[in-house]
Amino acid sequence: MAVPSEQVPEITEVSLVQARAENETGASPQSSSFKEGAPTIDGDEEHGLSKIERIKTHFGDRPECFKNTFQEVSFVFQATVATATTSFLTGVALIITVPVSQDLGMTQGEIAWISASVSLVAGAFQLALGQLADLLGRKLMYITGMGSFSAFVLLVAFSQNPFWMLIVCGILGACSAMVVPPAIGILGAAYTTPSKRKNMAFSAFSAGNPLGFVFGTILCGIATQLSSWRAAFVTLCVIWSVFTVHAIWAVPNVENFDRAPLRQRLGTLKQFDYVGTVLTIFGTGMFTAGLTLGPEDGWASATVIALLVVGVVLLVIFVFWERIFPTPLMPPHIWKDRNFSLIIAVVLLGTMSFTSSGFWTAFFLQEIKQYSTLMVAVHLLPMAIAGLIWNIVAGRILHRVNNTAIMVFGAVCYLGASLLFSFMKPGSNYWAFMFPALILNVAGADFQFNVANMYVMQSLPKHQQSLAGGIFNVVIRLSNAAVMGISTAVFSSVELTPEGTADPMLKFTRTFQVSVALAAASVLFAPFIRLGTQGNHPKEENKEKSQSSKSTEIVASAGESELEEKKQDM
Repeated sequence: MAVPSEQVPEITEVSLVQARAENETGASPQSSSFKEGAPTIDGDEEHGLSKIERIKTHFGDRPECFKNTFQEVSFVFQATVATATTSFLTGVALIITVPVSQDLGMTQGEIAWISASVSLVAGAFQLALGQLADLLGRKLMYITGMGSFSAFVLLVAFSQNPFWMLIVCGILGACSAMVVPPAIGILGAAYTTPSKRKNMAFSAFSAGNPLGFVFGTILCGIATQLSSWRAAFVTLCVIWSVFTVHAIWAVPNVENFDRAPLRQRLGTLKQFDYVGTVLTIFGTGMFTAGLTLGPEDGWASATVIALLVVGVVLLVIFVFWERIFPTPLMPPHIWKDRNFSLIIAVVLLGTMSFTSSGFWTAFFLQEIKQYSTLMVAVHLLPMAIAGLIWNIVAGRILHRVNNTAIMVFGAVCYLGASLLFSFMKPGSNYWAFMFPALILNVAGADFQFNVANMYVMQSLPKHQQSLAGGIFNVVIRLSNAAVMGISTAVFSSVELTPEGTADPMLKFTRTFQVSVALAAASVLFAPFIRLGTQGNHPKEENKEKSQSSKSTEIVASAGESELEEKKQDM
């Protein structure tokens, strides 16, 4: 029963009387509670703990798989690098567009294929490699992927023609697909208990995609300016070689199985979804290839139509196959979760907006502004700085702020950035248009990736954590490939028109308007997500529940005493 308004002063007066009595006897409320052995404000478990120990308790315990905090931090950094691998290459691809096209004689469509081939192959193999990592071993696959990426990225530096470069970039996509699922799998399996510590780890990991894109443009832009575009890939080879050696110590053995010989573990391949793997590889490959070839060959081309139709048919068959196979690549039941489906849709649309606007912004700076690669990197530097700041903020508010509000805010940031890009003119002031757009764009990515990663990892059990990461990243990779095909089609179609020839800025404006449409769609879906906060420590949740139950008991007892007084008066 609710307490009447006149009852509140009575309770307050009682509390004041008790406080005065305690002061007169020389005992404070805290000292009396210690004498009587009553629990402290922080609860029985934290009674007698020092301030530092209480902070550690609320922050969360270090997972047992890490020998010390330095190894824990090192692995979180490795996981961040893993998820940044593909986006790093995307950043490199957009910063070297002009020098590569001049050196190898590549067309605009072939240049778009540099990043599209990486994202396409990575997306096609992500689910299969995610399941393999859970079955055969996460650490082994991670180190193999990092080492092979370092080797093949060096091979790109020696490309002599477009065909050479695109084939090896496709192989790099497979290498990057080998590192992301095991990294996510280990991260999800290690941090099983919700805590602020887990929030910070996942916020750092979530920064990989947007920050990889930004740092790829900056570091390789500097290398290209100082030497040539080939030096950019040599730089990547050196960096990833160091990461490979470091991973041997930093990555813990957090596997889905007990220690067993490799031959025995190979027996688990009987559970592998071979049919689903073939369907996803060819289905996604053909569909994305059709989107990418459309602008050059024409949408009425028999080849483009065949690729699109066959790709869609194979993906439809894949959906039906996953419903009947006992150990599917993509468990159908997760899509029955309304929040999961909406989060994936919102992140997909937002990522497409981010990738498209980022690519064409860098190309705009090179073609319209005629900036060198170093100057392009300098103009994009605010994204890196803002990305680090936004990510720290995201890690600190996940357990405090409603996550639906965070997703909506991220979608609005994408929309605001895209609108600013679309209003730009060749002579527009950098600080009035591009600078705030860059800040907003990376804010949308950081906030949405933090929320999405936390939720997706909780949607599947511990033994399928690598697969969960694969599902999320396959959406990201394929969306990148798809949006590059769509935006390139818009760019090419406008470029050939009389209006596009007369106004060189028009084709860029139209591509930015594609980003506006995608971001606006994400804003429409985001409010329908129903999330609270994520990452609260269990002790804090229990404390909140106990406090609310105690307050309820006080209110109830006050109401009962009021009824008894009324009965006596009658």
